[in-house]
Amino acid sequence: MIIRRYEQKDEKHVIELAKRFDGVSYMNYRDQAKMEAKQRDLALKAVNENTENIFVAEDQGELSGYIELTIQEDYFTKKRQAYISAISVASHGEGKGVGKALMKQAEEWAQSHGLTEVILDVFKNNERAIGLYEHLGYQQEVVKMVKEL
Repeated sequence: MIIRRYEQKDEKHVIELAKRFDGVSYMNYRDQAKMEAKQRDLALKAVNENTENIFVAEDQGELSGYIELTIQEDYFTKKRQAYISAISVASHGEGKGVGKALMKQAEEWAQSHGLTEVILDVFKNNERAIGLYEHLGYQQEVVKMVKEL
């Protein structure tokens, strides 16, 4: 497996991989169909506007995952941080180190940009992803609380 920069030929695969977010269980106040549509919109925006910060995992010519990175500013400290906008691993890549390799790429990218933190958001019900991030040393910092009325 190699991790490489996104190329135009990867567009279809990245958009298809964004459908993996469809399996996420959201709270009742979120409309599942709208969330799925938004994820595809975000993937389209990424492949149209942020291609220099997308990396793909490729194994024997087959795309097995991607990660999109951006730089954001911490609200409180104004410090610049690497932000993982999206990460998705194909079902055939699960359990094979694809997610771990993509996360390592994110950390290397961050360091190459002089950044000392990598940030991401993950829905609470995505326990498998949370487990991976915690295994890699990420810690939960903010808990968003919601009350449906």
